[in-house]
Amino acid sequence: MVEAKELESIISKIEGVNAVKVVEDSDKVKEIHVIAKEGKSPKQVVRDIETAVFALTGFKVDRKIISVAQLSDGTYKRRRIALMDVRKDIVENKVMIEVELEFDGESLDGRAEGPNTSPQLPLIVGYAILDAVNVPDMAISVDDVQEALIFNRKYILTHLTCNDGSKEWEIIGIAPKSEDEIRSYALSVLDAIEKVF
Repeated sequence: MVEAKELESIISKIEGVNAVKVVEDSDKVKEIHVIAKEGKSPKQVVRDIETAVFALTGFKVDRKIISVAQLSDGTYKRRRIALMDVRKDIVENKVMIEVELEFDGESLDGRAEGPNTSPQLPLIVGYAILDAVNVPDMAISVDDVQEALIFNRKYILTHLTCNDGSKEWEIIGIAPKSEDEIRSYALSVLDAIEKVF
């Protein structure tokens, strides 16, 4: 059995890994938490961990126990769901948003359309994300999207309401606002959606 300290030593030497913590329970590895730089996808970081550990110890790591967060703009950001692409298409008075996500190594596509107005655009982006993720047995609504100034930096805040049939609760997502507004809206929704899982 490989000890936690040995695993941490191996994983910490992988390119792009900033920090690692291995959690054991009854001498069995239960969780591996990694902080990595942006540049590699979380999926690639997980593959690198599997390969390095197996090559050096012969121990096969279950990828399901590996959690990867990435360092971006000085903040930690969990990245279980990655935004691969978001596209906007306008036809007459309607706007179509298409998104491509990566969730635990699986590619997910979603789309939504609605009136081509500035108040509706962030909501349509949100519903495209929900269409891609398709959380089973749960109703989720995109209620509001607002811009906020926090410590002299602009952020996008998204309010979602979730209902699983037995209870209803609210979730807030946040993402830095960038020149690509549509991408900022999508990242804000994803930040909220990840809290559902």
